[in-house]
Amino acid sequence: MSRPMTELELDQTLSERFALERFRAGQREVIESVLAGRDVLCVMPTGGGKSLCYQLPAILLPGVTLVVSPLIALMKDQVDALLRRGLRATLINSTLELEEQRTRLLDIERGQYDLVYVAPERFRSGRFVEAMARIKPALLAVDEAHCISEWGHDFRPDYAKIGQARKAMGMPPAIALTATATDLVRRDIADQLNLHDPAIFVTGFDRPNLAYSVIEAAKDANKLDALAEVLDQNPGPAIIYASSRKRCEMIGDYLRRSRRREVVVYHAGLGREERSEAQDLFMSGRAEVVVATNAFGMGVDKADVRSVVHFNIPGTLEAYYQEAGRAGRDGLPSACALIYAPGDRFLQEMFIENEYPPRDAVFRTYESMRRMDADPIELTHAEIKDVVGLDLNESAIGTVLKILEGAGAVERLRPRENMAIIRFNVEDDEPSLVGRLGPQAHTQRIVLLGLEGLVNRRFNEQVYFNPDELAGALGLDRVALTRAIRNLVAELPIDYVPPFRGNATRIVDRERPTRDLTVDFTELDRRKRLEYDKLDRMIGYATGRDCRRAYILGYFGDAMADRCGHCDNCGDDGYSRPDELAGAEIDTEAGRDVLLKTLSGVARAKGRFGKTMVAQMLTGSGSEKMDRLGLRSLSTFGLLSAFRQTEVTQLLDALSSAGLVHAQEVDRFRPIIDLTARGKEWLRDQQMPLTLPIPAELALKIRQGGLERRSARQPETPARVSESVVDGDPSSIGDDDPLRARLRTMRGDWARESGYSAYVVFTNQTLDELVRNRPTTPAAIATIKGLGPARLERYGQALLEAIKEYCGPGAEPVSPAPRSIESTPTPRASKPEPVSAPAAPRPATAVVSPTVTGRPVVETTPPAPSPTSYVPTEEWTWRLLDRGFTLDEAAAIRGLEHSAVVRHATWVARQGKPVPLAAFLDDEAQARFRAWHLEKGETPPDDGLGLPGGLWTLYLTCCAGKPAE
Repeated sequence: MSRPMTELELDQTLSERFALERFRAGQREVIESVLAGRDVLCVMPTGGGKSLCYQLPAILLPGVTLVVSPLIALMKDQVDALLRRGLRATLINSTLELEEQRTRLLDIERGQYDLVYVAPERFRSGRFVEAMARIKPALLAVDEAHCISEWGHDFRPDYAKIGQARKAMGMPPAIALTATATDLVRRDIADQLNLHDPAIFVTGFDRPNLAYSVIEAAKDANKLDALAEVLDQNPGPAIIYASSRKRCEMIGDYLRRSRRREVVVYHAGLGREERSEAQDLFMSGRAEVVVATNAFGMGVDKADVRSVVHFNIPGTLEAYYQEAGRAGRDGLPSACALIYAPGDRFLQEMFIENEYPPRDAVFRTYESMRRMDADPIELTHAEIKDVVGLDLNESAIGTVLKILEGAGAVERLRPRENMAIIRFNVEDDEPSLVGRLGPQAHTQRIVLLGLEGLVNRRFNEQVYFNPDELAGALGLDRVALTRAIRNLVAELPIDYVPPFRGNATRIVDRERPTRDLTVDFTELDRRKRLEYDKLDRMIGYATGRDCRRAYILGYFGDAMADRCGHCDNCGDDGYSRPDELAGAEIDTEAGRDVLLKTLSGVARAKGRFGKTMVAQMLTGSGSEKMDRLGLRSLSTFGLLSAFRQTEVTQLLDALSSAGLVHAQEVDRFRPIIDLTARGKEWLRDQQMPLTLPIPAELALKIRQGGLERRSARQPETPARVSESVVDGDPSSIGDDDPLRARLRTMRGDWARESGYSAYVVFTNQTLDELVRNRPTTPAAIATIKGLGPARLERYGQALLEAIKEYCGPGAEPVSPAPRSIESTPTPRASKPEPVSAPAAPRPATAVVSPTVTGRPVVETTPPAPSPTSYVPTEEWTWRLLDRGFTLDEAAAIRGLEHSAVVRHATWVARQGKPVPLAAFLDDEAQARFRAWHLEKGETPPDDGLGLPGGLWTLYLTCCAGKPAE
């Protein structure tokens, strides 16, 4: 501009061209910097009006503004809206025919447009970058700029090409815009785009009309109830985010059937038309609720969304705040609810692990693929996984290929829906390839001329086309076209990728050995740790007791943010209030023991970890990080397994408030906890009275030393059936129900013997159904939700006997629970029918058991214990083996490793019971040992003639009739 715009001129432009009365917070300052020719970095929350910050300057600047936007649908919506206002805007993307793309480029050069929207993939084309260099844009606007940073939550490789393209275009002024970016991401955006002394604006993060809340619900059934309550309390349009396509479908089905809501589902598994229809239905108001993965929402401009609910926890606060910020853009009160289960963390950890696969997987994949004959290799991720033999899921295979592509080892070719790729690998001055064809190659000549017309000398560039349309234009059928293209590819420097569900991969240099790959695994490990740190911050938001709004604003740099007054932690709108946590005295010996274990865990961590990691250690988490960080070896590991991780986190927060524990940041966003001087003093004298700000329910559990663990160990005593069940209302089952107490005790015994948590045996929901329905026949118990065939095989008969005991004399007789053929390997015809648990005690019997020596050994089999009494886990394993099941089959039925089955069998053998060695040893192995027995006086080798140590011990135990040395 020749002179700066006055405020009045800007206001007039805003009113006349955009029909807006006033600027939102921060918009005027950003626009003035853009018009002054400065580079700008603008961080403005979702719904804050980022697009105006480049649209208004675009119509005032002399020249065209080039806008980079990641979504084709978003481009179209914005261009359509600008055209309705009479503004000169257009777009160039893959939905346009090549001729239309060329026409629009010519119109841009003639100065017929003020704004041009393109996708980041457009910068793959050297011809497009050259055209933009001739045009010399007046402004480069990069929307969703966090996608350019590998530290951001939605990194896209094509964004990384924008910085180089900007240099080729002569470094026009640039504005980078995003809704969420930490200081680290902001610096990375500026570096990647080569922003010179940028004016940085971070505005509008505080959304005072949004009420944040976290609802803890461990199971999907409880989450659905919580979701329904949020929707009922906040009528109006709603967005529900879930972690997977399967969960989206499940939630959508629930809301349609059970809540009678008009719902659409949106995820990447749907076709393009299905996704577009779902979005249109929601945006138009014909559907009230959309259930989606994070594939939905970028650029969605619906002002009246009354609630955004996260059914699963996102991996980062950036992602959460961007998605939650789609609520209440009209400024009216709206709800942002996160339904949190501690187990959700493990799903996010799986996502992180998939993004950072092990070194061995990268090298094995490359080595296998460079030895394949196909070029390019047309295999899906699932097929690559199977061919290479990797124990990874499909998304991790995609990451492996991304790493190899970054190392220059492979090139990924990405076919689009119903589109194929053709690429001519020749120099720009190369004449037509038709001259290389023989005189008889008539069909190939026709096809090559058609392909050269499509490519239009865009050499070394991927060109997309529809094979059916090309075949029709050339007067060929699809089969003839494909055959001709295959022959051309075999003879000429042409790549062809047909349409298929997956990405084709081309090995750049098949002679390049694996050892010459350059992959910075140290840097990848550093990024992985950063992802875990971000996840810890997200978990901290979900489990913390501080103001939700202040926590979020603090994460994005506003450390002085005040309490909002209406999130669930601040206590408005019916949520829990801080005064409920005024203080609970821990005044029992069991309670002091819990505090001792907690503070000891903090002390053993030695100030190296945050509260989330310490809570995981104390509760005995199964996370691989426990092993990797050495926490499983600590003496305090699992001491508080009777508590949930969130409860221990709450306790640590309370101990921090009481001055016994303190947190400090040793690195940005990486807080650690350690004992204070008062905490160390309390460890020396646990008799000191202690009052903690914790909920009453948790305080009671602490005073009793952990309700779940103690109730599982307490011997049951006769108790009356709860009145609600007696009165015919089974909906409420109290812990005083004697059958429930009995089944809980049995479940606890089985869990300890198996080394599982109690809920793995069966859940509380299943327990309630057993007590409510009281099944007394195999058919009836098979209808209980949560008792699949494997659990019925293992526990069914014992449960039936226990229920019969408490149902009185009128109960039906019990027969053995049927075994599901689908859940276990089919036994050989010679085997007797399998058994679950015996129906009744049987008398001791003499059994003649031949050993491999041929000498019969008469043994006495003790009577089987009552199914409702304690039965060792080894006993259940032995019963399967005794019925003729093999090692593999017994392991599959019981869900054990082979080594565990061998240990169980050895234990049983030491009790004097016959163990069928044929379940473990094949005929050759048995013959080898028979020969050894015949050679008297020889000392057997330590490895049991090639037998693993565990089996060798079992073998000697069975044959010698005594424990092996």
